[in-house]
Amino acid sequence: MKMTFQKLVIGASMAIGVSALATAPAHATSFSFNNTAEINTYTGGSKGTFIKGNAQGGTDAAIKALTDNNSSSNVELWYSTENPTSNVGFTATEGNYSATVSSVTTNDWNTFGSQWLGDLLNTYTPFKSVWNGFSTNTQSLVASYFPSLGMGDPNIGSFQFGQNGGVELSLVGHLDVKTKLSETLSTKLNEAWTGGVKSLFPGKTILPTALEVQTQISTLQLTLNSPLTPASKKATLPTQIAQLTSFKDLLNFQTALKSYQGEIGASEIAKVVTGGKTSYAYSFNSTASGITASDDGISYSAYYTWNTPLYIPPTPPLKSVPEPSVMLGLLGVAGVFATQRKFKKASI
Repeated sequence: MKMTFQKLVIGASMAIGVSALATAPAHATSFSFNNTAEINTYTGGSKGTFIKGNAQGGTDAAIKALTDNNSSSNVELWYSTENPTSNVGFTATEGNYSATVSSVTTNDWNTFGSQWLGDLLNTYTPFKSVWNGFSTNTQSLVASYFPSLGMGDPNIGSFQFGQNGGVELSLVGHLDVKTKLSETLSTKLNEAWTGGVKSLFPGKTILPTALEVQTQISTLQLTLNSPLTPASKKATLPTQIAQLTSFKDLLNFQTALKSYQGEIGASEIAKVVTGGKTSYAYSFNSTASGITASDDGISYSAYYTWNTPLYIPPTPPLKSVPEPSVMLGLLGVAGVFATQRKFKKASI
């Protein structure tokens, strides 16, 4: 009977403690996705797997990747191509706070492209003088390349709200995008060459040097200014000169890119709408991740952190302090064991 009473007291004390802990308030972030067919989750590390958003458990995997404090697990927004045609992503809600994070389209580039370019040139100043030497036509031409850089399908490694409703994102990408930029530039140069520049260099089968292009520009300018040149020919010369000038500018840019010795860290870009304001999340400050993706062994080599202005990190969870009922329950348990020891001593 004595042991039965002791068990009842212990059970009641533990029940009180568990009840008190179970009633502790919890703050959770909920997520909804607007196009799961274009969501792809990587489970993390260098041996992770990919889970499509519209597969069984796909949204659960995405939510886990966004909240597991492990940036190597990430969610790609618009994974089918590198050039999104719509804003695909998720909306996160926590209490009165809400934020939508999505891929970036050509229309978005038209809105924030000049801001991104200015930040890029201020970060990598050796390219600033090259850019300033471009003609107005070349600057507009290069700006039109931005959507094709393949940076609008971001991989989001983590998401969290701050104390004031601001948000912080971890973006997963490449440690050095110099190769990617160089490939894009080479593609555009080849397109310009076959698209008309080649016809201005009869017999030449490879890309000319910037010096050769400048020589041809000078020749066309002399022809344009000559009183002996027919009016019909003069009408076409300004267009050809402008075309060659842009081509020469791109060749100079390619040379500057090849000679640059450092890394060019540039994250992919996400569109973030929170508090009625639209921002574009990107960074040029990379941190080596120590891992690469399991499919290509190249991607995910860097992390980039971005947050809204005046972001205040969430308050760390306080250490659990037992409520009075919990303390009473523990004291009750301790009292029972103390009494039990006294009974044992008395019986010796």
